Amino acid sequence: MNFPWFALILNSVLLGAFVFVCNTLNTARRTSMLNGALIFIGFCCLAMLLDFTLTFVFASATTSDRERYIDLSSLSACGERAVAYAIPCAVAAVIALRFRSRSRSSVEPSVTIQTSEYTQSELRY
Repeated sequence: MNFPWFALILNSVLLGAFVFVCNTLNTARRTSMLNGALIFIGFCCLAMLLDFTLTFVFASATTSDRERYIDLSSLSACGERAVAYAIPCAVAAVIALRFRSRSRSSVEPSVTIQTSEYTQSELRY
């Protein structure tokens, strides 16, 4: 079993792109609605499901066609691809937890300034 460096680097770059785009959109909207790491985990789970489905389709091919797809349909190749999905998903889960805790703690009350004894003004940024 060879370690899938290319797939791991590609998935890590995709994770970075998801996080960057979602953070840019959150900054533009001034809200923290989009969690790029969770979106990446969702797409990664969908990709794993499709990958495993295609692996079993290739594994069930006839004997003459099976020789062409033996590198894709073996369990070791499936395990290599699963590792290439699992490591970035674990990193994305940590990033998603940090995003969630940061978005909960960022809610700050507005600043109240006492201008006189009878009125109060609120300063919002």
